[in-house]
Parts: sequence; C-alpha cells; structure tokens
Amino acid sequence: MADDLGYQGIGCFGNDLIKTPNLDQMAKEGLLFTDFHANGAVCTPTRAALLTGRYQQRAGLEGVIYARGATRETGLSTTEYTLANALKSAGYATAITGKWHLGYRKEFNPTHYGFDEFYGYVSGNVDFHTHFDNSGVYDWWHNLDTIQETGYATDLITEHAINFIEKNKDQPFFLYVPHQAPHVPFQGRNDPGYRYSDNKFTYYGPVEDKDRAYIEMVEVMDEGIGKIRQTLKGLQLEENTLVVFISDNGGEAFGHNGSLKGSKGSLWEGGHRVPAIAHWKGKIKPGLSQETVMSFDWMPTFMALAKANSPDNLTLDGLDLSDHLFHKKALSPRNLFWKYRKEKVIRQNQYKLLINEKETLLYDLDNDLGEYHNLATEQPQLVTDLEKLLNQWETEINQIPQKTL
Repeated sequence: MADDLGYQGIGCFGNDLIKTPNLDQMAKEGLLFTDFHANGAVCTPTRAALLTGRYQQRAGLEGVIYARGATRETGLSTTEYTLANALKSAGYATAITGKWHLGYRKEFNPTHYGFDEFYGYVSGNVDFHTHFDNSGVYDWWHNLDTIQETGYATDLITEHAINFIEKNKDQPFFLYVPHQAPHVPFQGRNDPGYRYSDNKFTYYGPVEDKDRAYIEMVEVMDEGIGKIRQTLKGLQLEENTLVVFISDNGGEAFGHNGSLKGSKGSLWEGGHRVPAIAHWKGKIKPGLSQETVMSFDWMPTFMALAKANSPDNLTLDGLDLSDHLFHKKALSPRNLFWKYRKEKVIRQNQYKLLINEKETLLYDLDNDLGEYHNLATEQPQLVTDLEKLLNQWETEINQIPQKTL
C-alpha cells in the first residue's frame, strides 16, 4: 500500500515523469484496475476498512487519528476482527512492515490485532531518517517496543518485509506492507533528517527541490517492491502468492492525480480513485479490470482464498473478488458509499451523487471522469432515488459514534 499516491502516480497509470519499472512490469503481467477506490479520502479510514472488510464508520474511524490533540489517545477497537486475525486463524504467519495509523497507544499496537510481527511506525508520518513523528515523538517499533534503527524508512520497510518472507517461506504467510511513500515530508535517501524531539519543524520539510524528492520517494518504493517480488521469485513462491498493490487515498494537489478533479481529503474522484494492481503468476491473466472495487473487498477475497472461517456474527461490507480475478466474472451490482467531514457520496453503476454543504451534484463517470458536467437538473428522479439510498446508509452509520475529527 502506497501512502497518498495519486491515480496517475506511476508509469503504468500514465505517468511519464516518474520511473516505476517494477510496478509497470507487475501491471503488465497482472490485472490493472482502472476503477479502484480507497474507502477513505485520508489515511486512517482506508486502513480501518481494509483490515476489517467493512465501512470504516462501523469501527468509528471516519476521520484521521492525528499525532497532536485528543485523537492521539484513541484507536481501532481491540474487539474488531481483522484480516490478520482471520488469516492467523487459518494457519498463516502474519506481519506488518510499515505504517499502522490505527492507534498510537500500546493497547492499539498491531500485535493486538492478529499480527505476529510489526516493524514500522504507528503515526500518520515520520521523518524518513530520524523516525520522529509530526509531534516530535520517536516512532519506530518492533512489536510492542520502540527500537533504534538507522536507515531510510522505505528501505527499512522493504528489508523487514523480505526478512519476514525468507523466515516464513515454508509456511503460509500474510504480509501487509504499508509504505510511507510518497507521503510528506519530502525526503529522499540522501536528504538530511530534520525532526527531533527538541526542535521546531515544518510539515513538508526543508528540502528545496520538492519535485526531485517526491519523484525519488516513489521510485525508491518501486525499487523495494521489485526486491520483494524478486525474493518471491528466488524462493519459488511466485506461483503460490497473490500480490496486490494499492494506495490509501488520492494524492495531494501536487500528487499526480491526472485529469481527476480534487485531491486527498475530498470526495471528488481525485480524493479516492487510486492505482491498483493484482498479480498471481499462473492464476491471474494479464489485462484490465473496469469493475468498481474498494479497499474493503480484499478482506473477504483473502479470507476466501485462505479458506478462513469467520465468526458467526461477522458481516462484511466488501465482496469476494475471486471469480473476477481468476475468471473475469463481473461483480454483482451494488451501491457504494463515502463520507468524510461535510461531504458524502453514493456510487451506483456509472453514476456518482456527491452532496456537500453547498450543492448536490450528479455525474456519469463513464462519460465524464473529470466531473465537469453536473446532471442533477437533467435527471432529478435519479438524484432523488440516490439521495434516499445515501441518507438511509448515513442514518445507519451515524448510529455508531465516531472517534476522530
């Protein structure tokens, strides 16, 4: 999982500026999703949806858990049944190497949610070199303890991912690799660290050539993904391993969202339509998928592939994608929803209804991906029908208290 990677943020999605040969090769050999969406327009919500297979609001995490302020004290409830819980119960070794962002306190550590091993950080972002978070707290962990580890965050995430694969090559494993790249601060491998506990610092960092640093951040992540795939190949695990690449939300305004309107934090397409690739040698045929897919669809998919049993009271919002991945079968029709701050959205087939504080907007995304032509006055009955469904969904999830702002 990339962090804040826009829809056109890598080569195989049309970026001519950033070189991502490993992801491009993965897309060439696998299935590239043109209509994949993060469940949230910011970090925490999508991660909650991915790991619970449900709308993030059901876990009370519609917003971001910030490094500063009251939200730092909250996190994903330890009663939530996660993807890692499910796969661990099915006999899989489980690990996360990278960004957690579902709770800062030790009680919310990934090891309490089915992960056997955790290397990485718990906050929304860290200095890539000093590993201090945005409030000046040191944030680099192995399981339940912070550790002093020298190195560029992206490289360390890759290194620990590879070590886990090599250690568990003879048994089933589930590895979640949530990268920091290309989330700010702007820092390449050779840029200086600048965050410490006793100094003032800016959010974006002191690097003057931010374009250069941003490009390098994506390219180093791609390099690491290539190393992970080479490890699988070298261990002769390619034909027995599903590899999925996604982003947690759209890019910031500078983050290569292509022709899409909006950016991270908004419910325009640029805020949540993101790159996605699925690869499994010999199982997934190369091609394009135009199905509308969401982050929370991976949990039921992985559970089905692992033949993992679910608790009797577990109801997932996501769909099992197996028949689509392996047999190109179309997904069952469904309505999909987003909500963040003062915006809410329903997606039904090609139509998207977006409601904010000022207006109600209807778009036909098949013919207007850039969201330029508002059809609300031309199709008032469709607006009424979709708004009714959206309000019903919102009423349901509003019964669950939200923990974050």
